[in-house]
Amino acid sequence: MWDYKFFSLQAVTGLEGGIIIPKTNTKLLGRQRYDEFHVSGYGLSAVLGLNFEFFEHFFVQTELKGGYINMNDIRTTADTSDSASQSFLFRQVNMVFGARFKLWD
Repeated sequence: MWDYKFFSLQAVTGLEGGIIIPKTNTKLLGRQRYDEFHVSGYGLSAVLGLNFEFFEHFFVQTELKGGYINMNDIRTTADTSDSASQSFLFRQVNMVFGARFKLWD
């Protein structure tokens, strides 16, 4: 977007998606504890931000991220007929400070 001597500014955008595989650690209604990984749902998100780079190695990046999580099959006991569900929207703001150094050519 903008370059001046040792400074530059770039836009950061992205779409993300994936499956959610939690390890639910529950003991519910006196049943035996259940603690296994299980595909419970999916998540989708979008990110928009700015990356300010200076002196070719250092940067500050700000991001605004929002998304949706749908977990429609959360296992609660070893019995496959027992489950829970939840879905929600989220938003977050990130600020990252960092450095990039080339290690190999």
